[in-house]
This record gives sequence, structure tokens and C-alpha cells, in this order.
Amino acid sequence: MTAAHKGCLECGKPWNERKPGREFCCSSCRLAFNNRRMKRGAEMYDLFRAMRRERDQAKLLGIWAEMCRLELRWQQEDQEQRPGRRSYMPPRKALTNLRETGRLPIGDVVAKSYRAGR
Repeated sequence: MTAAHKGCLECGKPWNERKPGREFCCSSCRLAFNNRRMKRGAEMYDLFRAMRRERDQAKLLGIWAEMCRLELRWQQEDQEQRPGRRSYMPPRKALTNLRETGRLPIGDVVAKSYRAGR
């Protein structure tokens, strides 16, 4: 279980907690946070799709390692520019958001096994 944050996820400014679940102090912080997530997602999109659809070539090129290095760079940027604040949704919230928007309906097959006898 993660501890509740004590201020804005973008600038870190604390506020009087009048609205439970609030994550940002103002619209500009919310937009900056979400714009960073969209930019990073766009950077990861082609790498992930290549890894899933052209596995042999992606493996030879070390796509997974490159994705991990990219994420590590983002983590280092966050630690330098935004210490103590995350730039991603917690896993449960991310999955819930996908399901609630219909992008990942509950029960859909995510990966099929192609082993003999299955």
C-alpha cells in the first residue's frame, strides 16, 4: 500500500486537503504532469510495439534493454527535477483506468501461449 501524497504531484506545493483524492494544486501543474506522461508514452510506443510484433529482430537489437534505459533516464530526471514525486500512476490505478475507459475490457486475452500442447 502506498502512502498518500502530501502535496501537488508536479510542484510539491502542499495544500489544505479540502477535496480528498486531489493530486494537483492547479490546472497548470496537472497539464504539465499529463503532458510529460504523453511525451514519454509516445517515446515508448514504437519500441513496445516493435518488441511485441517483431520479437526476433527486437531481441537482436536489445529493444527491452533500451526501454529499461529510457525509463531509468526518466527516473533520474524526476529525481533531479521533482524529488519525492512520481510521474506515473500506481499500477492498480493505471489498470483500472484502462478498464474503465474500455481500452482493456476485463477478461480479454492479453497474450496467447503458442507452446505445443496448449
